This record gives sequence, structure tokens and C-alpha cells, in this order.
Amino acid sequence: MRLEIAAGILVALSLLTSPAAELPPAQEIIQRYIDATGGRAALEKLKTRVMSGKIEVLTMNVGGKFEVRAKAPNKQTSKMEFEAFGLMREGFDGTVAWTQAPGQSARVKSGGELARVQRTTWFPRELRLSDAYARFETKGAAKIGTQDTWVVEATPTAGKPDKLHFDQKTGLLVREVSLVDTPIGALTFEIELSDYREFDGVKVPCSVRVPKPAEMGFQIKIDDVKHNVELADSEFLKPKE
Repeated sequence: MRLEIAAGILVALSLLTSPAAELPPAQEIIQRYIDATGGRAALEKLKTRVMSGKIEVLTMNVGGKFEVRAKAPNKQTSKMEFEAFGLMREGFDGTVAWTQAPGQSARVKSGGELARVQRTTWFPRELRLSDAYARFETKGAAKIGTQDTWVVEATPTAGKPDKLHFDQKTGLLVREVSLVDTPIGALTFEIELSDYREFDGVKVPCSVRVPKPAEMGFQIKIDDVKHNVELADSEFLKPKE
């Protein structure tokens, strides 16, 4: 009996002192993400992207039309049109980030808001993560529903790090978590990406859900994606007063 107890203790101690399974390097996870979305060669062919679909504001049960236009290397504009309260627009011309609520003049973003726009508008983003962030580190594993993910902490040159969750099975990015300083205080933004579909040899998430912050929560369903459409630089400029 004593021998059995001693053997059990030794087994337990060996489990406690054995090294934990090694985490994959962050750059390896990012490279797998690039491969999973279509590969470097396919992504490098993309100069512009136009996506359109529907948006639903989760807290208000209000829906509308959605469109986002992106142009390499880092220009983007989006518009959300609601029958209930009109047109909302946002844009970034590579230098100035702006937002315009219905019936109001465009407001220029600064501070944490601007920093978040600067690091999320690189296109194609899969190839430009190193432009958006200064450092990457694999922090561990996390469960999202039934998905096992690797969590990569992405630290920008200024500001707080973001958490990027990559599906261990597919290699695709499925969640982003950011802490952003806004005019109404620090807010946690959580973005869930799913329903990846292939367009021109590249996989694009056609379901984008933002459950946090709860008071601003919305969901986007993409119906159509077009690449290499001619887009003028003037489309991304802040509207004149």
C-alpha cells in the first residue's frame, strides 16, 4: 500500500514539474493566417476592395444598408444608411480620420480613436499587420464557443495592445479585442469574425459582429465583395463643411 501511495505521489510530482506544451510563435500563427486567407501571392494582387451588405444595431433592433471601401495601402471609408435616422459615414485618407453622424458636420478623430483607425485600415490587412503593430507575442490558448484559438497580443508603437484570436484548426482570425480611449472614456471593443467566403482567391469574413461595447453593438452581413475597383483618393477625404 505504501509503495502504491509513493508511486502516485511521484506521478503527480512529475506532472507538476514537466514543462508545459510549447506555444507556437506569433509569427508562425500570422503566417498561417496569411496562408489560410489565400496566400501572399493572391493577397498582393488586391489594390482595392468594395464590400456591401446589411447592418443591424443590436440594442435598437434597427437595420440598414452598409458599405465599406478600402484602397491600398491604408485608405478606407464606410457608410451606414438607416431609414430610422439617416446616413452615418466614417473615413480615413491615410492621415486624417473622420466620422459624420446624421445631420452633423464631420468630426476629426484624435488620440486613441485615431490610433485605432491607423492600425485597422491597412489593406490588405493580412499582409500589413507588421505595419499596424510593433510587437507580437503568443499569450496562450482560449476557447470561443466550440473553437480553440491561439491568442496573440499585438502591441502598437503607441497605445494599449490588442488581443487577436486565431482559430487553431483553420488558422483564420475569429476575434479581436481592443481597449480604446474615446471622447466618452475608455471602451473595450470586441469584434467577432465568421462565415469566411472566397472572392477572387481570397477568403473574406462575411459576418462581423461587435457585441462590445454593448451600447454600440452591431452586426454586419456582407452580401457582395468586389476587388480592384477603381477608387479615387478624393472618396476618402473628410467632407467639406
